[in-house]
Amino acid sequence: MKNDIVEICRLFREKDRFLIACHENPEGDAIGSELALALALRKMGKTATVLNADPVPGNLAFLPGAGSVVFDEDGSGYEVAVVVDCGSPERTGRVEAELRKPPVLVNIDHHRTNGGCGDYCLIDPEAAATGMLVYKVLSEMGVEIDVDVAVNIYVAVLTDTGSFHYTNSSPEAFHIAGEMIRRGIDPWAVAEQVYETQSLDRLRLLGRVLGSLETAAGGRVAAITTMKKDLAEFSARKDFLEGFINYPRSVIGVEVAVAFREEGEGAVRVSFRSKGRVDVSGVAQAFGGGGHRNAAGCTLRGSLADVKRRIFGALEEALR
Repeated sequence: MKNDIVEICRLFREKDRFLIACHENPEGDAIGSELALALALRKMGKTATVLNADPVPGNLAFLPGAGSVVFDEDGSGYEVAVVVDCGSPERTGRVEAELRKPPVLVNIDHHRTNGGCGDYCLIDPEAAATGMLVYKVLSEMGVEIDVDVAVNIYVAVLTDTGSFHYTNSSPEAFHIAGEMIRRGIDPWAVAEQVYETQSLDRLRLLGRVLGSLETAAGGRVAAITTMKKDLAEFSARKDFLEGFINYPRSVIGVEVAVAFREEGEGAVRVSFRSKGRVDVSGVAQAFGGGGHRNAAGCTLRGSLADVKRRIFGALEEALR
């Protein structure tokens, strides 16, 4: 069944044991979507376990249900695996094998590069956030959206629209956010947790990373780089880097921002943010990644210098 919300709702009503996951290095939409769905299924009397490859980012640890996320679970005891906000099963990382053990896979996502893997899919690239699709599923099922579920849906929409800065800030996104406020959430309290709760080490790391700022393509591309030793020096997790890419994107004349992150075994993680002219999902897809028109990523193997050469070359071509 492809893009059949009625059948997905039927499945959620009939089955009892669900294993839910999202992509590696999760952010607000991924975490909010999976927690909202898990909490709602538990309210229905179901067993719903959230299994992730990486920890919940520190600024999202306040979300209801965040403390129940597990990082090691045998998937064979579950009837349904649900993957949210994830363009491909491989992007779930080291938990992928467990998600393949349940007999049924449900795919709920809004990435244009989603390949449609799953027995049941709800994929809508026009949705500003996967959390909006989770909201539609819960509404279709008639499940009460209490404050705990509402906070998670609100954070999913808030973060994937860049606090309603991005061009995906649709009337529907505002409507759903407003509905969550009507259900009792406090927008200021949420914003304070998401955007204004950070450690001194994170700010010091930001200073280090901004020191790596460089430009390419005649100033139309700006990039920052994080080395493994930078993370180690500031005792930082990868989620500390969330939002850093917005700084190079804000430079006058820049069309595309890039964040390079050195990983183990000769790999470099590359994140893209576009102001709209360049479809960075196409650039990322050419290197085995994916994402949205204005936000995408990929992982390349090779030296940092070689990866930068290849990425800058592809972006120069895309900007012509």
